[in-house]
Amino acid sequence: MEKFLADYERGLREQRYITGELPSLPFDSGSFGLAVCSHLLFLYSDLLSEDFHIRSVLELCRVAGEVRLFPLLTLRRELSPHLAAVRSALDSKGLNSEIVRVHYELQRGGNQMLRVYRA
Repeated sequence: MEKFLADYERGLREQRYITGELPSLPFDSGSFGLAVCSHLLFLYSDLLSEDFHIRSVLELCRVAGEVRLFPLLTLRRELSPHLAAVRSALDSKGLNSEIVRVHYELQRGGNQMLRVYRA
């Protein structure tokens, strides 16, 4: 975080930071090897619909070869009710997903991420 904040103003001037908004990103398909979404999807399941989650994750998969989403819990520290539907949508598009335990926990019980990748 410190490295990002120290670089942010310079990165803006050099146009290395681009504003985007899910569920529609301003990047070509396959632009990135990895996309990471932290503390947005799943966490705000009460505010963001299942459809928004599915469209957003599929959009991240469009622009990156691998996607990682963290955490899988809501603000109430419950597994997101949208997780199963997202994984089902990914499966229907031929995308693999797995729940991976991570070695950090920013939210009590929030030590898992969803990893999505192509077969």
